[in-house]
Amino acid sequence: MKLKNRWEKFIFPVCCCVLLGHAACVNEISTDVEESDVPITFSLKIKPTSVTKASGSSFEEGDRIGLYAMVSGNSVSDNRYIDNLLLTCSEADKLVPERVVFYPEGNVGLDFVAYYPYSKEGVSSGSSLIPVALRTDQSQDKDYSNSDFMTASRDAVVGSDEAVVLEFEHKLSKVKIALVPMGDESAEDMLEANPKFVATGFCTQASYNLAEDSFEDFKNPADIVSHGEWKVEDGKLVGHEFILLPQNIDGSQSFQMELNGRIYTCPLPSMEKLDKNCQYQLDIKVTESDSHVLSGVVASIKEWPAVVDLEDVTNDDSHKTVHLSVLSFETSNVYRVHMNGREVAEICKEYLFSDALASVAITSYPIGEDGKADLTRGTVLQLLDSEDNNCGGTLSWDVDKNTFQYTAGDKPSLSCIYFDESGVLCTTKPEQPASVNVIAHTLRDLRTDLREYPIVKIGTQYWMRENLKADRYRNGSKLTAQDELNGNAGYFYVSNYVLYFYNGGSLLAGELSPEGWRIPTLEDWDCLNAYVKGDVSLLKNGKWEILPGYDEDEDSSEIQPATNETMFNLRASGIWQTDGHVKAWQMVGFWSWDAEKDTIPEKTVFFVGQSNEMVKDNTMSTGHDFYKGLAIRCVKAD
Repeated sequence: MKLKNRWEKFIFPVCCCVLLGHAACVNEISTDVEESDVPITFSLKIKPTSVTKASGSSFEEGDRIGLYAMVSGNSVSDNRYIDNLLLTCSEADKLVPERVVFYPEGNVGLDFVAYYPYSKEGVSSGSSLIPVALRTDQSQDKDYSNSDFMTASRDAVVGSDEAVVLEFEHKLSKVKIALVPMGDESAEDMLEANPKFVATGFCTQASYNLAEDSFEDFKNPADIVSHGEWKVEDGKLVGHEFILLPQNIDGSQSFQMELNGRIYTCPLPSMEKLDKNCQYQLDIKVTESDSHVLSGVVASIKEWPAVVDLEDVTNDDSHKTVHLSVLSFETSNVYRVHMNGREVAEICKEYLFSDALASVAITSYPIGEDGKADLTRGTVLQLLDSEDNNCGGTLSWDVDKNTFQYTAGDKPSLSCIYFDESGVLCTTKPEQPASVNVIAHTLRDLRTDLREYPIVKIGTQYWMRENLKADRYRNGSKLTAQDELNGNAGYFYVSNYVLYFYNGGSLLAGELSPEGWRIPTLEDWDCLNAYVKGDVSLLKNGKWEILPGYDEDEDSSEIQPATNETMFNLRASGIWQTDGHVKAWQMVGFWSWDAEKDTIPEKTVFFVGQSNEMVKDNTMSTGHDFYKGLAIRCVKAD
């Protein structure tokens, strides 16, 4: 009989949240399965009694979950319809996906398998094994939560508007420690001594078989530091606990405690193994003596259940014909075309600028296996500033030189395009056009509540179309809001214009750019400036005024144009100086980064109302030993 049958069970629900938006990668898919236009969305219902993670009642912001889906009848080791889709927990109990994924067409069912925490490697092709590793120091909330491992599954789910419910279940074991004072000992004295607890001899790595619901290949026994804070409860000292792999107990495992400078060992009570999805409480009798061996008894075992809801919604934006007039390019200047769960093409609204051509254009580029657009194989769909029948031609970029060659086509502006079954763009309707979904491609910043930034392609670079609005570093730690410019790291917020400025200390203290993006180098700015041939009117937008003191002869100064042909959307939002937010409508300054020296360069870029050039000036505040407060505009990392 298993040990857990001897004690009363107690239920601990786990909560998790999901709101899904962007599609997952896909391995080989059966040719008879077509993607529908119904995106799969995920949402969470949280039980108020949940006690499953360090946060107590819910998944924490930044927690990451992996999701697989197979056409019913296939296992995770076979063909996958959704392959390790990353879902990130943000504020307001939402799980935000990397990409959008859609149900199959018709009554084709999907079998879902989800797991926590997310692993980038996931389950390798042809396998059903996923590596599971504990954090050996579980003292911090984040490391403790990331030591947990849960799975959920649901079979034969067909696209509909009804919620799909996944029930997560813990696959690991939890051991809670209770110290029982004996003799002259008291719980209060032990609380003051703050004993340190370590589990020894337990394997910390294994492989979990998603198909068979079992662990194998146990390895790497190590010391594990407990999590929690001690408190006195019913005459006992409680509050510390471990998450452990379910494994056989062979006498090599024990717990060690340091109390008042002395080390005590508590062998594990006689038992065959730790079972998965079980919570154990270990009562240890404590008395300070020359014997450094303590006795313990397993007092109770409790199960960990959990519930997660998976919902779907309907969407009618999928077509076999892509009508270009439907694309507003307001959310972003870049769209991604999805077919059968994978991205096959990118559609951009960009400014083509060379000696031979100057026009806003609608272009398309194929997406490679690496998820990047192949800029050497572009197609011009529309030239918005030309009435000639020269569309449909090929567009090839030289990435090193940031220039392009356009071989003109012989078509008028294309109003619609198609994709064949292999995902290749067609300017005329093929015999069997594929069903595709076109989704605005944005920078999804998940460090707080979801913030989506529009993206604009300028030459071979991809830029944020607006300035950064982050109050946290990439790792989630908060920036300090400040009102006074000094050497302390922080940011400055102008609420009436929703403007964010950052001092140099904040750049030096941590990574501010979103994942996959970076603060531009001066070379990045030079590349942008070279593409527009030094004419920054093509970058500017909105109202600009004369900056006093910039010119020797201010009376002859004129405000330069702001045509924004590139759609970079550069606005005169000002800067932050020792006297606060100044020079709005007159100028704007942006941070640069010296990647080679890994620091802030001496100069960075500024734009002023009466100049049509990119100006480089000092990053240090005039007359002070600290940096200015400037805006940040990120560029996509290579």
